[in-house]
Amino acid sequence: MKKFMFLLLLVLSSYIVYRDLVIGTLHPSSETAAAVVQSKQAAIPYRMVTIRPGDTLLSIIEKELNGPLPVPLEQLIRDFERLNPGEHAQTLKIGKTYKVPIYR
Repeated sequence: MKKFMFLLLLVLSSYIVYRDLVIGTLHPSSETAAAVVQSKQAAIPYRMVTIRPGDTLLSIIEKELNGPLPVPLEQLIRDFERLNPGEHAQTLKIGKTYKVPIYR
């Protein structure tokens, strides 16, 4: 019985590895790879903003637009962090200049 279970486990593992290598996640299709490259190449329009006391990312964008945010807040945070690698939208530093996405 132990030999049968070992053989079954070996066959299952072999199938999983084969599936990942041929059609699974280890080798993404060329369409997926092209979409990733294209999304990284898409430029986000921005302007440089120096942070003043009381500023938040949302307040800066709302002042610029004179109204509500036209994109979801999660997208705003993603775009900000993409424009400013290594920075987090929640930890803006007073006096530091950041690239802030422009939405129109």
